[in-house]
Amino acid sequence: MNKIEAKEIVTRKIVEKSENFSLMNELTQEFPTCFAFYYQSKDFIKSRYFGDMSVGFGPLLVCKKTGTVFETGSAYSTEQYVEAFESCGDPLGELTKKISVYGWHKGANKVAAVKLIKAKSGLNMRDSKNIIDKALKNEESCFFTENVKESKLVSDELIKYGFKCKQLWSNQC
Repeated sequence: MNKIEAKEIVTRKIVEKSENFSLMNELTQEFPTCFAFYYQSKDFIKSRYFGDMSVGFGPLLVCKKTGTVFETGSAYSTEQYVEAFESCGDPLGELTKKISVYGWHKGANKVAAVKLIKAKSGLNMRDSKNIIDKALKNEESCFFTENVKESKLVSDELIKYGFKCKQLWSNQC
């Protein structure tokens, strides 16, 4: 899908909302997987007076592959919505405290990985070992950490230990 096709889709979507809105073409951004279109009240576009501005709207993201339009909000930056979209297919997705471990690389440090999972997940030694044993068979298993930030650190550490893993997003298993 190209920018012109995406713009046509978004224009129809905006008109469905209200004829009082229009695209702000000069703000359109292109990313590897999507376009970000911005819209605002026609009164604001003409006057640039903040009293005429409609608030709470974020960019509309259009998937280049499917043409699907995703509405966002004004809570986060466009970059954060795009990162979520590119990572999990949902611009409103959020990272969770859940980690998926699904494989390994030659030389992986099994003992260190089991100890890390046990220390950071609250699981017992047997369950922590089972997660790593499954990963050594290229089978997926998941566990939780205390919080989202900790999950990122644990995931990074498991990767250093030679395991394939990822921190999951809110719309993933």
